[in-house]
Amino acid sequence: MYFLNGDRIYINPENSCKTLDEQLNNCLLQITKINSGKKIFKLNFFVDSDSKDSYLHFQQKIQSEVENIFHDKILLSVIAQPPLTCKILAEACFYDPAVWEATSVLISNGGAVLFQNEKSKVLIGSVQSFSNPNCKDNSIQVFDDLLHILNSVEFSLNSVVRQWNYIEDILGFDGKEQHYQEFNNARSTVYGNLFDQPGFPAATGIGMNRGGVIIEFIAVQSNELISLAINNPSQIAAHTYSSNVLAGEECLLKTTPKFERARYLELFGKKLIFISGTASIIGERTVGVGNPAEQTEITINNIKQLYSKEILNKLSGESLNPKYGHARVYIKNPKDFPTIKRTFKSHFGKLPVVYIIADICRNDLLVEIEGKVILE
Repeated sequence: MYFLNGDRIYINPENSCKTLDEQLNNCLLQITKINSGKKIFKLNFFVDSDSKDSYLHFQQKIQSEVENIFHDKILLSVIAQPPLTCKILAEACFYDPAVWEATSVLISNGGAVLFQNEKSKVLIGSVQSFSNPNCKDNSIQVFDDLLHILNSVEFSLNSVVRQWNYIEDILGFDGKEQHYQEFNNARSTVYGNLFDQPGFPAATGIGMNRGGVIIEFIAVQSNELISLAINNPSQIAAHTYSSNVLAGEECLLKTTPKFERARYLELFGKKLIFISGTASIIGERTVGVGNPAEQTEITINNIKQLYSKEILNKLSGESLNPKYGHARVYIKNPKDFPTIKRTFKSHFGKLPVVYIIADICRNDLLVEIEGKVILE
């Protein structure tokens, strides 16, 4: 929400709260006390769920609580990924109403907010599908809903610059079809050749315990926008992977993951880099198998290459100072948390970060990290 003169902040329940309900209520109370002069337009809640029924119940509960607090419509996502330091974690997204006119765009399976000023438009939202019995149909449906929202406000699909793809049981199978591969196939079909010129969005593809498929997105339309894909010289671009690292031979169709390692954006004199979900991959091969400390080190090195001096010199003629804005760290196995946290902090110190339990898109990957870099 940097371009909206706003922010994206995380809200942890206070230590005295023990039960899930207490922690939820405390997060909501903290949200009501935020007085920044900005307005909340989207809330994400990260919480565990052990069944579809409990997920639906909790989703409805949070929706009701949020509607009781806010007069305006708030976009809401419940992401079934348990935080490592509490039972529930809230993420609040802000904008500056003095700069942007905001209009809600709502459909049955999600929605977005369209922000406009005299020169530019920004569309931020999410869509979800979990009514179908398999990942393939949920993936197709969620992309249909994404296109519906974009078309309703005359945005092209290739205006999407950042995407988060949450996939229930990402490494699971429906028959012979792996869930992540089915999602990638649906994405490839919808994208077609629309992104040939600008490159693909920066993106994260990550597992969750329930909820089908959720896509969160940021799209931008502006004649003043500069948007450039960034490659890591140590990694093969994911959209050019060989079939050797895609899902097993049992899958009938195997298309590559369509995203860039990072994306540089410049608008209104503000500059940032969206860092995609990044893991311990060199070339296209997983490195540090079974070693969480090594995988974290390699992941962080991969991230740092995306805003190295060489990269920044190519992006802008100015001398840019990178400031890492925030990070999410996804951890496959809770037992690896102390090691991964220690390694992360040795590089980034007190940088705002949240640690979340989530399955990652390869069986041998233990950690994935995403974030943004603000350039000043």
